Amino acid sequence: MGYDYKKEYIRWKEWKDREEKILRQHHFNEQKIEELHEFDLEQFNAERRFRRNQNVTKDIFFYMQPVHDKKESYSIEDLLDQIENETLFEYLKYTDSIVLDIIILKQHGYNVREISQILGLSMSSIYRKIKKIKELLKM
Repeated sequence: MGYDYKKEYIRWKEWKDREEKILRQHHFNEQKIEELHEFDLEQFNAERRFRRNQNVTKDIFFYMQPVHDKKESYSIEDLLDQIENETLFEYLKYTDSIVLDIIILKQHGYNVREISQILGLSMSSIYRKIKKIKELLKM
């Protein structure tokens, strides 16, 4: 799930209003309160920018089955032979080889940044392909 800016802004605004109320009760300087408000807003926006671009695909998806008792797949044929889900098998059988390469590299422990450098794709493209496979597995 993506970053919900509106929800987080409402939570931040409520927190900030409570803080400013306490500062005013203690006769804190209004100019300092305003400076603090601007600083906190800049911090909130920096956090928002970071979280908006953060991808939430969990790598645990690729480690769901123990691999110590299975043959490692080094080729696309080995990968397809190991698949037990018929829907996934049919999808992967007719998909482009890039998706299969992503799966094999992920199984070998590469992270998305490394895979993007190896295959020459953007990280967001790789995340989209992974998400599509995950959605197919949920069916």
